[in-house]
Amino acid sequence: MQRTYSPPPPEQAGLQNRDIGRELRELKAQPDGFYSMERLLYFLPAHPQPAYIRFGTSALIMAFFILVQMGLQSQSGFGGLFFLLPGIFLCGLLFDRASSFFGTALATLYAVYAAPAAPWIAHLLPLGLFVATGLGIGLVAEGFRNELERVVAAEKAKTVLLMELAHRTKNNLAMISAMMRLQAKQAGVSAADALGDMASRVQVMAKVYDHLTIRAERKVVDAKQYLTEICQHLSASLTGTSPVAITARADELYIHSEQAVPIAIIVNELVTNSLKYAFPDGRPGHIHVDLHTDGEVVLTVSDNGVGIRTQQPEGVGSRVVSLLSQQLGGMIDYENLDRGCRVTLRMPKPSV
Repeated sequence: MQRTYSPPPPEQAGLQNRDIGRELRELKAQPDGFYSMERLLYFLPAHPQPAYIRFGTSALIMAFFILVQMGLQSQSGFGGLFFLLPGIFLCGLLFDRASSFFGTALATLYAVYAAPAAPWIAHLLPLGLFVATGLGIGLVAEGFRNELERVVAAEKAKTVLLMELAHRTKNNLAMISAMMRLQAKQAGVSAADALGDMASRVQVMAKVYDHLTIRAERKVVDAKQYLTEICQHLSASLTGTSPVAITARADELYIHSEQAVPIAIIVNELVTNSLKYAFPDGRPGHIHVDLHTDGEVVLTVSDNGVGIRTQQPEGVGSRVVSLLSQQLGGMIDYENLDRGCRVTLRMPKPSV
């Protein structure tokens, strides 16, 4: 077994994560209304709060508005209860509907206490209307806060997605650029073959995003599904031209899109290398791709061809595989079998 531990070549710099400070500055441009809502939420207490804080603060708020109401009534003689409604709204906005209902109860007790001497029947309708209004305002206040939080969360999520898109696009372009530089350094390859190899790699990168899904608020890829599709695509491209069968087996595994792209390119490179070199003179054969996960991710590509003729493959595809394995934090092993070759990538199991 030959295990490679090559130091990162200069080209690996093109495959690493880039500084996204510029994307952050560009994507922070938000509507003024968004910042106004965000500032408002900043001054509101977080949910949930202990009951003694919610009801104690609500009692203080209503006491303040009751004192204001009493002062206005003593100065102007106006006995309306309208000045108590903002206090009820504030209780609901700061906490929840229960706090606003508590504020409504306190305001009603004050209204009963301050009601002029008159038959009780004359106060029932105004008090009933006031209680209904207070309860309605409490529901509106809580709904307003919930909607405010939802809008701010949606705007922040959109910003994060845009940042991730810019970051992912930049990394993918850097990866393509690095692979093109590697291809350009290879002598003795026609321009048509080099462009065909690059087109295959870019197509594999694009296919990864056909399998994106949202899981735990992250964009992930079903590795089992997309690896099977890549092998099916490679097998279909051989129909009528090569008697080589390609099969795939994979455990269920969800990985982040940033890791899915390198894995897909590695599979494409290893299978393509087997097709090019393992079956000379049109001989039939079999290539098998296996993805196994148990504490770590083990990706194996094996064939029953002629095997590896050199201890350390030096082609562009092999260098791309080595670079991407290092990016994934894994190790790549080349092993000659009795019939054929087996290449194994071992990498830490990603957490999703």
